Amino acid sequence: MWLVLLVAGSLLMGLSVNLFLLPLRLAEGGVVGVGIVLEHTLGVPVPVSFFLLNLPLAVVAWRHRGWDFVARSVLGIVAFTLSLALTRGVHPITSEPLLGIVYGGLTMGVGLGLVLRAGATTGGTDLLASLFHHHLGLTVGNVILAVDALVLLLAGVTFGFEQALYSGLTLAISSRMVDYVQEGFYGAKGVAVITTRPQEITRAIMEGLERGVTLLEGTGGWTGERRTIVYSVVQRSELSALKRMVYGLDPGAFVVVGDVREVLGEGFRPWDTARP
Repeated sequence: MWLVLLVAGSLLMGLSVNLFLLPLRLAEGGVVGVGIVLEHTLGVPVPVSFFLLNLPLAVVAWRHRGWDFVARSVLGIVAFTLSLALTRGVHPITSEPLLGIVYGGLTMGVGLGLVLRAGATTGGTDLLASLFHHHLGLTVGNVILAVDALVLLLAGVTFGFEQALYSGLTLAISSRMVDYVQEGFYGAKGVAVITTRPQEITRAIMEGLERGVTLLEGTGGWTGERRTIVYSVVQRSELSALKRMVYGLDPGAFVVVGDVREVLGEGFRPWDTARP
């Protein structure tokens, strides 16, 4: 299963580069962004520069972190390189920057999300960031952010800073899509109810919505009074009904609602052990 995700994700990323990013000079960050700049300035094909730039990073990561750490990243690098090469013949489908930004970012983000779901990476800044974190203690997120910022600056110097702004939008869309693919497009809500009538509200939620409930004990900071907190996760469409139940039973209840990115378990989405 993970191999299917790796191949599908790499193919989508290759299509994103050759359909949108490369023709429209959208250097969205990372090694791919450097490759796009190199192809437009020096004529070096993106697959070649991507592989050559990743090769020393993979070797250094292997020497310092071991083969277990770098194995799937090497597979990701090879798969993405082949995808970049195999999709080079596709004809760009738009010359409109806005369409390229949106669909290039969407396609790249979905592809990278699938690769990450496979437990792999496509090398580049991920390997570099892990090495900096391992040896210098820098956070992975900060290293990736710094590298992406430098690539956008390079794009600005090379293509003009308006083009760099376009590339930044592509990067933002891509990053958001990676999160969605990793965590799911889920519309659940987590609801915490601080109430003096926990048993009645618990029964109403369990019987009326057929949702599970967890009871927590809390102490009011101002009053010092002990209160029971009723916590439940519901579908977005069930939220209004839950609030009506709560305030019908306890008009003085304090309700906190938060977004829940993913829910696994009974009544929601089962965990499929075949998935990575």
